[in-house]
Amino acid sequence: MNFSTVLYISFSLATAVSAIGVQFLDCPGNDGTLGLLRRCCRSDELPKACECYDISSSTDYTNTAFQKPQCPADINVVFHLYNRQHRTTSQRIQSGETRIKSTSFSGAKKTVFIAHGFTDNGNNQWVIAMKNALLDAEDLNVIAVDWQQGSKGPNYYQAAANTRMVGSMVARLIQDLHSFGQAGIGNFHLVGHSLGAHLFGYAGKEVFRLTNQKVGRITGMDPAGPAFEGYSSYVRIDSSDAQFVDIIHTDAEPLINAGFGIRGSIGHVDFYPNGGVHQPGCPAETFGLLSMINFSSQKDGGACSHGRVLDLFTNSIQRCRYNPPDGNTACTMGYHVSRSCRGDHSPVTTDKAPFC
Repeated sequence: MNFSTVLYISFSLATAVSAIGVQFLDCPGNDGTLGLLRRCCRSDELPKACECYDISSSTDYTNTAFQKPQCPADINVVFHLYNRQHRTTSQRIQSGETRIKSTSFSGAKKTVFIAHGFTDNGNNQWVIAMKNALLDAEDLNVIAVDWQQGSKGPNYYQAAANTRMVGSMVARLIQDLHSFGQAGIGNFHLVGHSLGAHLFGYAGKEVFRLTNQKVGRITGMDPAGPAFEGYSSYVRIDSSDAQFVDIIHTDAEPLINAGFGIRGSIGHVDFYPNGGVHQPGCPAETFGLLSMINFSSQKDGGACSHGRVLDLFTNSIQRCRYNPPDGNTACTMGYHVSRSCRGDHSPVTTDKAPFC
């Protein structure tokens, strides 16, 4: 390759960088990037309508095997709003004053967000069951985050990368629900399963960046271990992401042993029911990530321990109290845990529904 060819390529790359810079002029940190290790997206569903996501070695976000988050138009997230007036058929809610005020969202009530994980969807049976249990127990808003396009298999690392983008979209919606729906930031409870737990960790971080306030609570239901375990708290759900963070571990063993959940204690309180590794009544799990390629069909099979947390949390809303062996009712696992509870606890459950 001669000098003139090198010069032409360099000029072409510089022109491309300039074009990217102009296109995303209001995105911070985009200057001098060729787009190889950064993704910038314009969307009204993102904070300030534009965000950039770096995966270079100069950041903490090296956990996705060089997969960059996809933009909102590619992920196609749908937020389903339910309440006692709309229990069966949801209303679609999006960021923006007009779109929020056109729904039945009430900022005077508590709001619970629910998010699924890898190869799952926001209309799955467990989401509906949890929504129904919440509405039976309290008059509140429930928002199910359906990001199935972004969580689809088989590329787990792409789905893991997309949690950053969806987390930002959740944060933008919370910011607007606060601004236009008069909802208190501390009145939000985010409940996420697997990758959905980390998604809400990102949302909590972003809400704090945008508002200097922390959401009230984040519940991590067996947060995913692959691509998150061993990385900094910036990359995964952490106790700093909300006023109170409670974690339930039901499949906390290495992927090599077919475990899918994160092992370390990362919340204000961490529950390890039955030791947190394998749940009673579940078959032996031998396929690791392969068992997650179709979570819906494997929830009671190869992904049974990873999925058991969904039943435990839903049943804790009204049917069960999963107290630790020492009988400390403040540290009952699940929906009714006291925010004063701290440390690690290992309640014992049964092997048949409702597992209490």
